[in-house]
Amino acid sequence: MSNIIDYLCCEFDPLSERPLGDVDSLVLSWLSYYRLLDDAKGARTMRGEAVAGLYRMRRFGETTAIAAEPANSRYLLAALVANPRFGGMRLANYVEELDEIREKQFSAMTCRLPGGITYLSFRGTDNTLVGWKEDFNLAFERELPSQRAAREYLERVASRTRGPLYLGGHSKGGNLALYAAMTCSGKVARRIKAAFSHDGPGFTPEMMSSPTWEARAHLIRKTIPNQSLVGLVFDQQDDYTVVTSTETGIMQHDPFSWEVEGTTFKIADRLSFSARHVEKGLNDWLAGLSRAEREQFVETLFAIFAAGGESTFAALTENWTVTVPAMLDYIGKLPPEQRDTFLSIIGALFRELVPDLSLKGIAASLEEGGLLSR
Repeated sequence: MSNIIDYLCCEFDPLSERPLGDVDSLVLSWLSYYRLLDDAKGARTMRGEAVAGLYRMRRFGETTAIAAEPANSRYLLAALVANPRFGGMRLANYVEELDEIREKQFSAMTCRLPGGITYLSFRGTDNTLVGWKEDFNLAFERELPSQRAAREYLERVASRTRGPLYLGGHSKGGNLALYAAMTCSGKVARRIKAAFSHDGPGFTPEMMSSPTWEARAHLIRKTIPNQSLVGLVFDQQDDYTVVTSTETGIMQHDPFSWEVEGTTFKIADRLSFSARHVEKGLNDWLAGLSRAEREQFVETLFAIFAAGGESTFAALTENWTVTVPAMLDYIGKLPPEQRDTFLSIIGALFRELVPDLSLKGIAASLEEGGLLSR
């Protein structure tokens, strides 16, 4: 089946004939996962530099190192450079910020497209615990540091450009794009044609009660795979498009698995049972907690992750023979009424990442050996 790379290799209509759509947005949103090094000086300016310059950069491997799909990221960039639909595109205003103290992970770049179109691409969650914790802080924070940064970035770029504005992102980047569009000034909002969220987490009811939300809801274009997990967390809206994927479970979060037919995504019949369970079960449970209880839940969950002694999920899973016992020991010290809940959550995550791993079996063995705190 075709994906976004195949789309770039086959569809060449100029933007003046076919407006920027969902598939285009997913392509451009993925560009924000490229980490631009010091030699990409032009991309840090308003004028920007040609996207082909990024492909010719030295140390190209480092540029794609943080992307979940580095090989596909290289193929995507090559196809994008060759596609006349995006001919003359320049990358500009690249920023990258990581603040562990403020639990902030933010990066964005501006795609200056033919015809005076400006697309703001917001990076999603990287592999760090800090980045994922910021996602979960959505459960109780009114405005995250990265959300504030996204709005300020939009206002700054808008003040120095003319013409239509598009915003988009994958994963947390989609949440940032929607947040910026919903909270920016009215003057900027009138220039926005669409704000795309590709499997990005949603918003709390408190956020969606904002008076500007309903007035600007028509700008939102959300796409999720049929077994979405990330895109349905904290989601309180029903207006999204469900697409098919060649992967299953959490691996459907990979945008290179989303199927494309011609110039659009292949539409799925409905969400899977597991996705509907997340949508109704987890979100209803979280909605029933007070803000203080939601905050305590997130703090405890990430204290468990931190007990593994690693700063990224990749390292946690790669070294699971060391990290899992350490996390289980931390869970063992929790009040009895919390242990099963967090063991179930950690177990669900590791079952997706480490096939055939049974945390309950490991926990039982550790208890028998006196290595797990009671």
